[in-house]
Amino acid sequence: MESEPRLSSDDDPPESKLFPQVTAVVLAAGDGQRLGSEIPKPAYPICGRAMSAHVLHALSDGGIRMAVVVVAPGARGQAVRDALDSDPSAIELSYVVQQEPRGTADAVMATRGEVMTSHVLVVNGDLPLITPAQIRPVLLAEDADAVIATAHVDDPSQMGRIVRGERGSLQGIVEWRDASESERRICEVNLGFYRFRSDYLWPELECVLGGAANSGEAYVTSVLPSAVAQGHARAVEVAMDDGRLNVETPIDVADAATVLRQRIVTRHLEAGVHIRDRDAVWIDAQVAISDGAVIEPGVHIRGRSEVEANARLGPNTVVEDSVIGEGSVVESCTIKGSTLDKEVEIGPYSTIRPGCVIGSRSHIGTHAELKQAHVGSGVQIGHFSYMGDVDIGPRTNIGAGAITCNFDGDGKHLTVIGEAAFIGSDTMLVAPVRVGNRARTGAGSVVTRDVPDGGNAVGHPARLTPARAERRGSERQA
Repeated sequence: MESEPRLSSDDDPPESKLFPQVTAVVLAAGDGQRLGSEIPKPAYPICGRAMSAHVLHALSDGGIRMAVVVVAPGARGQAVRDALDSDPSAIELSYVVQQEPRGTADAVMATRGEVMTSHVLVVNGDLPLITPAQIRPVLLAEDADAVIATAHVDDPSQMGRIVRGERGSLQGIVEWRDASESERRICEVNLGFYRFRSDYLWPELECVLGGAANSGEAYVTSVLPSAVAQGHARAVEVAMDDGRLNVETPIDVADAATVLRQRIVTRHLEAGVHIRDRDAVWIDAQVAISDGAVIEPGVHIRGRSEVEANARLGPNTVVEDSVIGEGSVVESCTIKGSTLDKEVEIGPYSTIRPGCVIGSRSHIGTHAELKQAHVGSGVQIGHFSYMGDVDIGPRTNIGAGAITCNFDGDGKHLTVIGEAAFIGSDTMLVAPVRVGNRARTGAGSVVTRDVPDGGNAVGHPARLTPARAERRGSERQA
């Protein structure tokens, strides 16, 4: 067949490196029994991103802008949708449900009503290591009824085998379960993504599914023999620098995570982040780190965390779904679901639990714990303190060992501490209670009643005493 023009060209300007004439169909309805997890395989997280989300982000970076994701019915399908909707790419997504597990041919056919483009890129949803560099050769190949991505691998495992003729011509793809012993020794494999002309794909799928009506599952690869026989199929071999693309077992997950970790770390290093030991940090795929930040060994940054410019994460710090403000320094601590403003310091072995907002230039000592705490700017919180369900005004000092007694056995209650207050060491603030602006508590006090602005509270239980200004006035009168 005479070659037709390519869909795009690497010589085109960057703005034309998109493929609006191609819709990706992502097959994400499998349950992944060999993975041995209650999480559906397409939603299974690797480096903080679902497997199928890794695929969609690679497609987006490769120039795809429309995709239809095939999911299973019920809770399994919803888990995949939730994972993808919470991690959006530049791709416009739609979903279809494959009601019965009748194979990949049926899964692709289910998307027919959603695909309006001239070409379809079919991609398995369990290829977390797929890259734009592997996708683009398939998109840029000469136009044909079918274009298949292949590669030679050392461990083909249960992947489909590429069968070629004596002169290297493509003869077809054989699924592992259907392959003979000699075919299973073939090391050129089907990578699990293909490009089809829509006007070829849909009629061929109808024929395949019609023939499979009484025989169970049907594969999308079954549409290839017709294209091969007519000379209208292309096999594009792509580079496999990081090993196999697909994930089947927990061992595959661990191997994929190792590759993805290195890709993520390299991306941040190239952007100007200072990572002291690239093999001793864990950074999830959705993490954003500004240039100039310093990441010490043993750090874990998870979820959708952000680390702003010139912040420093000390050894063995764990940050999860949190924002670390510009110039902040955190040492060997755990921060989850919280936001730190600029130049915040948190000492070793402290735990910042979800719901905390810590103002600029605040200092948290060692072995402290905060939970649902709104902390104003310039606040000092001493070591071995617990501040839970609390609102602390700016420039307040919390002495070592002070705690909010926020739980009464039935529910949690709020403590409010005003601006420039002084909470003495080992103070117990029994919520609900308010300590006013510039108020003070004595060391070891048990505060069960509100303390007014400028007031003093001491004792067990605490009693109000004259403010310092009032005492000085009395002394002068005497």
